[in-house]
Amino acid sequence: MRTLALTLVAVTIAAMTTGCAATRELAAMRQVAFSYDRISGAAIAGVSLSGINSYDDIRPADVARLGIAIALKDVPLDLTVHLAALNPKTNDVTARMTALDWSYLVDGGEVVSGRLTEPQAFPPGEPRDVPLVVTVNLVRFFGSDGRSLLETALVLAGQRTSTKKVTMRLTPYIETRGGTIRYPVPIDLDLSSAQPR
Repeated sequence: MRTLALTLVAVTIAAMTTGCAATRELAAMRQVAFSYDRISGAAIAGVSLSGINSYDDIRPADVARLGIAIALKDVPLDLTVHLAALNPKTNDVTARMTALDWSYLVDGGEVVSGRLTEPQAFPPGEPRDVPLVVTVNLVRFFGSDGRSLLETALVLAGQRTSTKKVTMRLTPYIETRGGTIRYPVPIDLDLSSAQPR
């Protein structure tokens, strides 16, 4: 009986320790502030959007390239959304994220989602860049008019203002001694109201 009692005490203490560690690690991660930093590498159907402000700015060869992509019903918008993650100096624990689910929403509707699988560590007081590679076939959601698709691409790339609301929804995962914990509440970042740098 004494052996059984000691075993139960040991198991209880281990469970409490694991629970406390998991709670501490989740609390550390919850202090990390995610914000929208910038978008880089934006291109539509392989045509770079750098220096493009409207449909009239693209070259005839690129207009033809866009037209072929529309005919094939494959008009990919490729871009990288850079998030800034900051674990405050006041947090004495390095927050560790094992994965990050993300969704790219336009006016509340999901157009694409993905997962960042590379583990990330956020030491206190040290800002970290978290790049998310996004690819979406625009013709599936926004029709097949070339001018309209380019204008939409510029909006989604943060290069033009619009009435469209663009949101990045994040759900981090934290590895603890008790297993992987999913962030309890998703984080929504409004990309349309932010000022990209």
